[in-house]
Amino acid sequence: MDENYSEPVCIDTSIFTQNAVELYFQSFEYFLLVSCFLSTALQIYVLATSVSYIRRATGDECLHIFLLSMTLGDLLLTSFCYPIEQLRQQEIITPPRWINVTQQFLTWLGLSASSVSLILLNVDKLLYFKSPLRYTSIVTVSRGVYIVLCVWTGCAVFVSLCWYLECFTCEDDCTHIAILSNKVVMYIVFTFSACIAPSLTSLVVAVYILNVVSSHRSTLAKGMRSPEIFILRTHYANHVPSLDSLSTCFTLFFSWTFSYLISLNAILNPIITVTVLPQYRFVWLCRLFGCTDRPSATYV
Repeated sequence: MDENYSEPVCIDTSIFTQNAVELYFQSFEYFLLVSCFLSTALQIYVLATSVSYIRRATGDECLHIFLLSMTLGDLLLTSFCYPIEQLRQQEIITPPRWINVTQQFLTWLGLSASSVSLILLNVDKLLYFKSPLRYTSIVTVSRGVYIVLCVWTGCAVFVSLCWYLECFTCEDDCTHIAILSNKVVMYIVFTFSACIAPSLTSLVVAVYILNVVSSHRSTLAKGMRSPEIFILRTHYANHVPSLDSLSTCFTLFFSWTFSYLISLNAILNPIITVTVLPQYRFVWLCRLFGCTDRPSATYV
């Protein structure tokens, strides 16, 4: 057999060929690697800014506490987990098993904590619009810190429990993990908390705020500035098809594109933060888009 022969990773189609798909994978992985480092710088800025607002006691500390928690989860992913994964897939480095195990564990932890923190942000936003007069008495700094500590502790316990119960197997020196069919319940819990719940709460809160804005349209037109509404969209998954499974190149292209988009969530979160939230906007960015850089409201 020819020494240069290699088994195909997918079946060529009229549009997508194996060479084109492999080139796409490699290019996107390099793009993700560079984006992770750039996003990490923004996340450090968001963390520093959120800490400064918490110390100022501006009345919206819980917003910054929950945002701090979400950004910490994203920082775990973009500063360590994703770069290690991309460098390993590009065969630039060959980490020892303990590094791979740590990377897999922190990926689950970062995804879980970031997703639950986003849910807390949505609940905090809902309380602000639903009960503005009682907001400061319901959402206090001590409660916010306690909730965030419980979130991180709970996520760490859940991920540790998954490893202890051996809900998946580590393959190839733990560079990949495979979910076991008889332990799929734990994966469903993770998928719901990290995928469905954040998106669902974001949708519910957005619809509620839109209804509030619509019902008070006449009042807002007389002098109150209409709140701008944004949704931090999250969609996570933890199991993607392996390149070793033989399928059409189009199917492989489609499935791995979605897995790459999942990684982009943690990268895009700080960009959304410095673009949408007035407390975190860059002055030069505000001048570029003609928006105000003064934090005139808690939620916009």
